[in-house]
Amino acid sequence: MSANYVAGEFTIDSFTLVNQYNESLDLTNMVMGFKLYESIFNKFVTGEVSIYDGLNLPKNFRMTGQEFIRIAIRQKEGIDEEAEEKFSIDKTFRIYKLDNINRLDELTQTYVFRICDPRMFYARRKRISQTLRGRYDQILQNALVDVGKFKPAEFDAWEKTVPENKQFICPNWTISQLIDYIVNNSQTSDSHGYKNGMFFYQTLNGGFRFLSFDTMAGMEFPLKFTMTPRNSVETSDENINAPTGLNTVITYIKKPQMFDTLQGTVGGAYASTLKVYDPLRKLEEITTYDLESAIEKGEHISGHPMLFVDDMERVLRPNELIDAQISPTIDEIDVDIKPTEEFDSLIINDYHTPHSFDNAENLSDPEVFEARKLKDSGTLERRALLEILQQNRITVTIPLRTDLTVGMIINLAIPTPEVPGEGDKADKVDDGRYLITDIQMDGNLQTKSGVLNIECVKESYSQKIETAKPLEDAPPPEETH
Repeated sequence: MSANYVAGEFTIDSFTLVNQYNESLDLTNMVMGFKLYESIFNKFVTGEVSIYDGLNLPKNFRMTGQEFIRIAIRQKEGIDEEAEEKFSIDKTFRIYKLDNINRLDELTQTYVFRICDPRMFYARRKRISQTLRGRYDQILQNALVDVGKFKPAEFDAWEKTVPENKQFICPNWTISQLIDYIVNNSQTSDSHGYKNGMFFYQTLNGGFRFLSFDTMAGMEFPLKFTMTPRNSVETSDENINAPTGLNTVITYIKKPQMFDTLQGTVGGAYASTLKVYDPLRKLEEITTYDLESAIEKGEHISGHPMLFVDDMERVLRPNELIDAQISPTIDEIDVDIKPTEEFDSLIINDYHTPHSFDNAENLSDPEVFEARKLKDSGTLERRALLEILQQNRITVTIPLRTDLTVGMIINLAIPTPEVPGEGDKADKVDDGRYLITDIQMDGNLQTKSGVLNIECVKESYSQKIETAKPLEDAPPPEETH
């Protein structure tokens, strides 16, 4: 590797524009920069390309919104040939929008191409009206191939779901709507954690994935990313090797949110109730969910809940924590219920008719009824998981690399802000394992280098929160008259 290697450098193999007449044009010298996005919460990769135009392309290239652009880049150095081929990005996008047009002078202008995977068009337009049978993963795969113009080779990672004999009528839904339904209602056969914890998403260096939270929590990237002083890495061959040197340095950290317990409570992150009513038999099934039971089973990012679950009453009772002299009315407040027991903070009401087509004998057979219970915590657990994944979020910026994807576990070494200048002191809260939920790849074609802005979340901590109550032995507040 050359000594003048710059972290985040990439090689451009193609930046080619193709119109509806199959005419192509190399845009490399016209592209100022690009942004590519992937997310476990979005079905398709998207992006934008900034153009500096002195040729009036929209007119002279006869652009009408039916164009495609091929983007092919690879990390310049630092990975072996096999990895370079595997983790390069080479995708063709559909240009669906041209906006932000700025005239600089009489000959030049700048504007932005908004781009997306071409299958996004089919997913939002093609509809299905038929009875679908089988496992949810099979139903989804068949629909994507038969109707959505997906190729089987593009299914990068695909989990099997249970049970085998699902059946429902797809009521003229688009493919996108069908994906949402199946993702929200699927349970993986290997899951011991959150029920209905499935995600469907596309990666830039791979294909489409249909994976559970449990599986993603076990997909750990082998390298650790470290926040160090900006100039602490020597520019030698052994220190600037891309996978282990400059390309693993965190250059910027932003923490949008550490917690929002109010939203978490009303959103069902800690506890909730599902009430399902069978109007045919006039019966109601009630299901409850709480975070404590979820933490005890299944795969987690770290394994310890992000709030106290022991002795919660003592922690939350304000009259024990706040001096009555400062706030004499605080004694009137009584908050002594664990968040994990506030099942009424979120109540979901639903109805179901699983026996609508049964005969009278089946309706009176208790064994048949038992086999078709309405009770299922899947809806609650998915709601809780999605809320928890919004609680503790952090965004880190690292030099551009092409081997990271959303859905991976990444290790971050973040020093505590309490000890300035001692980078080996890990922050007990922020340090450790995170799930990558969003990636923004930001490339500059003038410097041929870029960065990754990675949004990560913790759904649990690596260490158990201390349960000690430091104010327990404090003298009681003096009475006021």
